[in-house]
Amino acid sequence: MRICFQLVGGIPVIGPVFHSQAAARRQAQRWLARFEKLPPVRKDTRVLIERRGGLYSLTVVVTGRLFCRLKGLDELLIQRLYREVRRKRVLVLTSFVGGSPQPQPLVSSEGLGLVVFQRPVLRP
Repeated sequence: MRICFQLVGGIPVIGPVFHSQAAARRQAQRWLARFEKLPPVRKDTRVLIERRGGLYSLTVVVTGRLFCRLKGLDELLIQRLYREVRRKRVLVLTSFVGGSPQPQPLVSSEGLGLVVFQRPVLRP
């Protein structure tokens, strides 16, 4: 699965790229539905970066449980992501629709995305 990272209005946005709008929307809605099902008590969210082999993965953990993992990220993307999240202390997890030279994030076109307010990203 291809992963895209962009700055949207200066905010770091990351997520998988889908060929169809419907598939991208389903994934974003699935994440939002999972988040809503979590207990209403403090939803402690952490973003972790793991390295396996030559590639990285971004893991989002909510209240101690694995929420999602984006695999196959390269070192340059991780460096850009780390720098922006450290600076802004926020990250948006959303889906992207491919098909054009630059994939479009659903957070821009439809307002679908999970906003993660973050302590500093933990490096491997």
